[in-house]
This record gives sequence, structure tokens and C-alpha cells, in this order.
Amino acid sequence: MQGRLVTLEWPGDDDWAAIASWLRPGSPAAVLSGDWELLGAAEVEQANRSGRVHHLVIRTKDGTRIGTVSYQRSGRIGGYTVGGAIGSPELWRRGYGAEAVVLLVDYLFHQLDAHRVQVTTAGYNKGIIRLMTKTPFVVEGILRDHCYLDGEYHDAIVWGLLRDEHYASLKPSEDNRVLAVGLEDFVSEDDKVQARAVLAAHLATADRTALTPYLEPDVTTPNAIVPAERGAA
Repeated sequence: MQGRLVTLEWPGDDDWAAIASWLRPGSPAAVLSGDWELLGAAEVEQANRSGRVHHLVIRTKDGTRIGTVSYQRSGRIGGYTVGGAIGSPELWRRGYGAEAVVLLVDYLFHQLDAHRVQVTTAGYNKGIIRLMTKTPFVVEGILRDHCYLDGEYHDAIVWGLLRDEHYASLKPSEDNRVLAVGLEDFVSEDDKVQARAVLAAHLATADRTALTPYLEPDVTTPNAIVPAERGAA
């Protein structure tokens, strides 16, 4: 997945330790997100391979590995929770993390048939809250005393985005305050149309189809259902 500033890639064998370090308790990214995982590289890899969570590596245009985004299933079918972390504070507020999350969200809706995507942010993170207010995400609730920092508990904000809201945000309008990425189709619309045309031509001329008995039912077959004539008793 490629954006203007970053690309998202599936992790390789040398990425698991970096992901674990970004998510460890006390790391700058974990502190500001209000979320952390007490996992080593092997545990992070196992969590991904088991399907419990899916991480992607964020890389800049020159290939530098700078962070991660993740998604996992949540609630009913079609629900996902996403998160992310840029490792070094020196790279914050440059748009890398924002674009990475936008790419991931669009991937979930456009390729995985997501119906709802959820993000939870710490109530003390001014930067991420300001960013979220510039997206189509909707504030859905407050989790009281959900995060702990500097000797006290803090609330967290739950943001949600539905499928129709996402696609509406891709259309140019005066209300769009953050540029939506919008991933290109994996298969072009022209190829999809041609595929249907090839199949239609085959069905019209060939006998090698299991549909023929249904299109031209054999009325001599025992127990065949024959439509009743109008007015029949």
C-alpha cells in the first residue's frame, strides 16, 4: 500500500523485534497512545501468524522503517479495530502516522469488506485528538479511566467510521479537511467488465455448464415442476 509519504508492507523476519520495541511499556509511542503490549519479538510474530492481530510496517519513501499500524477483528462480522505507532518522537507531526492509518482504513473498507472501523485514543493526547477531528470518524463514546499516566487515570475516546461514511469522505466536498487517499482498485473496472463478457459468451454458446438443466428443464423427467397454465383449475 503506497501513499504520498509512506508505504505499508507486511512484516519480514527482521521486523518483529522493532514492532515489539515500539509497543513496549514506557516507549514514547505506547505512552502517547495509552496502549501497550508486554510482548517480545517472538510473541508479536506468533500473534500475527495466529491471526489475532495483523501488523504492517510503515516505511518512508527511502525505505526507512519508522513505525507500524495494526488491525484486528472487533465485534460482529465486518468490524475492525486499528492502531498505530511511529517509533521516534523526532518523526511525529510530519504526517507519516496519519497517512499510514488512512491507507490502512481504506484497505479494510476496499479490500476486506469492512463495515465499521474503530480507533481508541488517549484523552491526554492533544495531537491525535486534533487530527481525528479533521477526519470523517465520529466520536462514539468515552471510556472512563481507561489509560494510566503520570500517577493518574485518564479517559479514552472511541471513534468509529462506517462504510458509507468512508466512501462519502472520498468525494470532493467543502467539508473534507484531510485529504483521503483512496486506494486504487486491485483489478481494474475494465478487466472486470471483460471477465463478465467472456463468461456470458461462453454460457450462450457452450454445452459445458451445469446451468443448462435449469435454463431448459426436461419436462419428461419424473417429478419435474411444470408451470401451471393461467386459468387452470
